[in-house]
Amino acid sequence: MNPRLMMWPVAIGITIAGVGGVAYQSAMRVDLDVPSPSTATSSVGASRADSREAARAARDVQIVVWGQALAADPISALAMGQLAALHMQKARESGSFSEYLEAEALARRSLATRTRRNAATAVTLTNTLLAQHRFTEAMSVARKLVEWEPEQPAYRALLGEVAMELGDDSTASAMFNTVWTARSGLSIAPRLARWLELTNHVEKSRRVLHAARDEALARRDLSTETKTWFHLRVGDLELRAGRARDAAQAYRAGLALDDQDPRLLAAMARLAEQQEKPDAVIAWGELAIAVRMDPATLGLLSNAYAQRGDSAKAGEYAQTLAIVAAAQRGPYDRAWSLHLLDQQQEVSAVLTRALVELETRRDVYGYDLAAWALYRAGRYGEARAMMAQALRFETPDPLLRTHAALIATAPAVVSASR
Repeated sequence: MNPRLMMWPVAIGITIAGVGGVAYQSAMRVDLDVPSPSTATSSVGASRADSREAARAARDVQIVVWGQALAADPISALAMGQLAALHMQKARESGSFSEYLEAEALARRSLATRTRRNAATAVTLTNTLLAQHRFTEAMSVARKLVEWEPEQPAYRALLGEVAMELGDDSTASAMFNTVWTARSGLSIAPRLARWLELTNHVEKSRRVLHAARDEALARRDLSTETKTWFHLRVGDLELRAGRARDAAQAYRAGLALDDQDPRLLAAMARLAEQQEKPDAVIAWGELAIAVRMDPATLGLLSNAYAQRGDSAKAGEYAQTLAIVAAAQRGPYDRAWSLHLLDQQQEVSAVLTRALVELETRRDVYGYDLAAWALYRAGRYGEARAMMAQALRFETPDPLLRTHAALIATAPAVVSASR
């Protein structure tokens, strides 16, 4: 099992108001088969596609309408805020970095025009900054939100999420401690659940997240993208907890809503990788990248073909991964960095980037990446110190536990960097 590419992506939020004792289910039967096409499933798939395209077309119409409203009143904070939220939604659905930038620009213009009764736009701005990994700026906006409306638990949860990413543990703890009674809120529950999981309260995290998922599914005013996102969050929690069958069930439930969701298709590939089934990794992974290119999934495909002994195909995917990662706009990809380290490639460059990021973003996975890079560089003592920070909450993640076990057994003598 190789959990290297199982890192949790940065939560962009929703803008509605076997090491270390981990018990895996790998011995159990986990259905990883890709559904074969049939007349019935083709009909259902066509219906889903039509529904998906209709929803996106409706969103694009709203963008046009609000754009016309803004043209008629160029200083309308409301129009700019609505457009920012719509472009944020489009960014989540498409993975387009330029849409995040458009959403950010509109949100900033709206807030420059008016801050009073414009908190929703500040939430959008914070989420665009989170998506771009500009956490220090996101922290500034989130703090202002809490100052403006301290009675709003959703804003405190948002501030807690940003603090969690920055490694500001005291602020994160303080914020999340104040929102427990409001944990059913859909903009609160996923953030609180992630904090609970990181701090090794997995059962509480599971209860909070499952309840939120059920609430989201019951809501008629939420998009399919939001509902599938909740299935993804539940599945990822279960996967990290070693409950492979439950993870598969959550992912498949999401795919029943949208069988072209690239996040869920990639998640099934990750699950197959954990179950050591390269054929299933390839089947699901190739479905995922047919919808959206993703460095982490390309890395899984390269590894899977290598396990099958197809070095040519593995090399093709590794080369594609390098090209996609180099061309990708926005922050550097941690999954790509881990892939390079696992292949013992560009160790010095990855280490440099990881240490620079730690100057501001001191989260659990930042320390883990730096520790793994130091380990690959032969700097074992420093790796152990970094790993201690990564494990400061005793987070029950197989990625962390695997790295920790290998680093702990490394020689005590420091070797030259590779």
